[in-house]
Amino acid sequence: MAVWLDISVRAFAAMLSKSDLVVIIQKLISSNSWEEARPLCNDLLRQEPNDIYALNTLIQIDLTQNNYNQVIFYCEKLLAIQPANLQLHQILARCLEQLSGSDPSGASLATVLEKLPAAYSSRLLYGRALELQGDMFGAGSQYLTAVKTAQAKGFWLNEASTAPWCRQYVAYALGFINKYKVNLGYQWLEPLWQRFGKTEMERVTKAIQMYTGERPLVLADPRQQPNYLYVPDLPLAPVFDRHVLSFAEQYESATASIQAELKQLQEQSKDFKPFQEGEEGKSLTAGGAWDAYFFYRHGKTYTEHLAQCPATAQALSQLPLVHISEHAPEVCFSIMQPHTHILPHRGATNSRAVLHLGLDIPDQCRLNLPGIAELSWQEGKIFAFDDTYLHEAWNKSDNTRAVILADIWNPYLREEEQIALTELIEQIGLLNQQTKAVLS
Repeated sequence: MAVWLDISVRAFAAMLSKSDLVVIIQKLISSNSWEEARPLCNDLLRQEPNDIYALNTLIQIDLTQNNYNQVIFYCEKLLAIQPANLQLHQILARCLEQLSGSDPSGASLATVLEKLPAAYSSRLLYGRALELQGDMFGAGSQYLTAVKTAQAKGFWLNEASTAPWCRQYVAYALGFINKYKVNLGYQWLEPLWQRFGKTEMERVTKAIQMYTGERPLVLADPRQQPNYLYVPDLPLAPVFDRHVLSFAEQYESATASIQAELKQLQEQSKDFKPFQEGEEGKSLTAGGAWDAYFFYRHGKTYTEHLAQCPATAQALSQLPLVHISEHAPEVCFSIMQPHTHILPHRGATNSRAVLHLGLDIPDQCRLNLPGIAELSWQEGKIFAFDDTYLHEAWNKSDNTRAVILADIWNPYLREEEQIALTELIEQIGLLNQQTKAVLS
């Protein structure tokens, strides 16, 4: 009878409604015909990949056969839909423990993660498997990705948001991550110490130790709030003195040529885009608009834009721009439309300075560092500031304000420190890319 049902129902499964399939599955389950029910559950999943009834039934089927890796897969799929389902967490916990014992290599969990990379609980136990095999860096990477993924989804932020079964594992992973990051820091620093010496790398070493948590983050000026990397022991300079900007006169001498190229672009309506697009852009400005024509951004070179503006490109080539793969510099014609307010915000790191050259400056335009200085742009003149200090800008006039802005190295950094920071920030970026939260 069960065999006949299997052949005939599967032949007509595509023609059956979900309710019909559910009735047949229930009859098969009640007669302990587990394997005959499996293909019908898969038919339901073909109709709806996240069908809750089908996933729950497949969990039951595989539990009867101790197919722990399959149970884990279906539990993880269901938990993505029902993250607070305590029963599912209990089943998942039991199966992860069983699989850890029967497959200490973690190969089965790796297979689950290939299909469901956002399965942070399985990734947590996969990290444990790698650690037990002695792969400490692999374990750290998996633990860090698991934690970032869970926290991005609102879990593992505290005890209340962590399922009881995995609290000890999460607490252990967090401690392991702290040591892992410290060890990574030394792995990054060692070749730099060999090349340049520890004394020359003292500020860079402190910066990395603060980043990895080995050393507490102590800001020389609490008004500085870098959101990425802080380099200690640099002279405090919310606004940099002109005398430390050795290129100032040469750069300013190119103003007329740069202005002419900007004017030509504006007349041709060439590739000016919002400085920040999407929700981030909306939250950064109030009224008006902040537009840009980029020459460099996030490490990308806009070759066509540089070719369109050869005099500007030549002037930029003489600046100490911060060239870091995937990160910097950010260089553009920055256009504030009339009645634009760029809201208060901060930059990523004090290892750089933001350089402005005034090009088209109406009255009633200011860059303000609250409580520190209110700066006025001047046509053909530069200034540079540390954007880890809170800053805002406004154009209260009826005309457009235009400057060219560029990320340059903090002028108090030595050349060997610039080289070291370039390599270190690229390493940090690579780590962040490899361990980023998996959201789908």
